[in-house]
Amino acid sequence: MMLKIENVTQQYRDVYAVKEVTCELTQGIYGLLGPNGAGKSTLMRILVDVLKPTKGRVTYNGKEISILGENYRDILGYLPQEFGGYSHFTAQEFLRYVASLKGIDSRVAHEKVDGLLELVGLCNVKKKKLKGFSGGMTRRVGIAQALLNDPLILILDEPTAGLDPSERIRLRGILSEISKDKIILLSTHIVSDIEYVANEVLLIKEGELIQKKAPKELLAALNGQVWTMVMNEDDFLKNKQHLKLVNASHLQGQVEIRIISDKEPHEQAVTVEPRLEDIYVYYFGANDVV
Repeated sequence: MMLKIENVTQQYRDVYAVKEVTCELTQGIYGLLGPNGAGKSTLMRILVDVLKPTKGRVTYNGKEISILGENYRDILGYLPQEFGGYSHFTAQEFLRYVASLKGIDSRVAHEKVDGLLELVGLCNVKKKKLKGFSGGMTRRVGIAQALLNDPLILILDEPTAGLDPSERIRLRGILSEISKDKIILLSTHIVSDIEYVANEVLLIKEGELIQKKAPKELLAALNGQVWTMVMNEDDFLKNKQHLKLVNASHLQGQVEIRIISDKEPHEQAVTVEPRLEDIYVYYFGANDVV
C-alpha cells in the first residue's frame, strides 16, 4: 500500500500554496506539521482529489487517484479543516446519512454508527441535534464520519481543533489503535498532537516539504543545540529579540529560558535533550507553538 506524491504544485498566479512536494506514504501515522498558512490544507485537498494540482500527480499503488475516482474514494476517509455537519440532524442521524452516501448497507451502518459514537465518546448524546454541540463535540462527529467506511487512507486536517486535552489524548489513542493497516496523515500546527503517535513527521514551510523523518531522527539532528539558563529580567528583555526562544518562565525577577543555539550562548547555559517543540521553533519560529 503506497500513496505517492510526485512533484505536486498548486499555484495561484504568482503565489505557490504548495511547491514541488514529492514523498511516499506507506502504512503508519504521519504528522504534517507547519505554521498556519504553510500549505497543509491545500496539500490535503489535493490528496483527497478535491483539488487538482497545477502540476504533478498523486498515485495510489501506482495508479493516479484522479483516474481511480470512486474506487479511491471508497478507501478514503477525510476530515476537512472546516466541518459542521447538518445542524438539524442528531449525531446518530447525521452519521447514518453519511453512511448511506458512502453506500454502506443500512443494517451494517446502524451497528457501525453506534460503535463509532462510542469510540469518540458521544454515545450519551447521540440523539442530540448537532446545533447544540460544542466545537469539540462537532469535531468528534467529524472524526467518526471519516472512519465510517473503515478507510485504508485517513486524511485528518486539524482534527484536534476545539478538543480539550482529554479528548486529544483519546484521539491519539484511537489513531494508534487503528493505524496497523492504514495510511494516516494528520495535519496540525500543534506539536503535542503528533509527538507521541507519528511514525514520521513531514515539515512543510511556505508550501515546500523541508523534512520527512522519524521524530527520533529530527531530534538527533538537534542534539547539543538546545540550552536552558536563568537570566535576570532586565537582561532577558534586553536580549530577547536576539534569542531563538522556545520557552520563558518568569519568577521573582528572574527568567528561566529554553533556547536554541548552535554554540554555547552563555557560560551558565546547560544543554538539554531536544523535544519536538524545539524542532518546530528551529524550523518555523515560536509564534505558533502550542
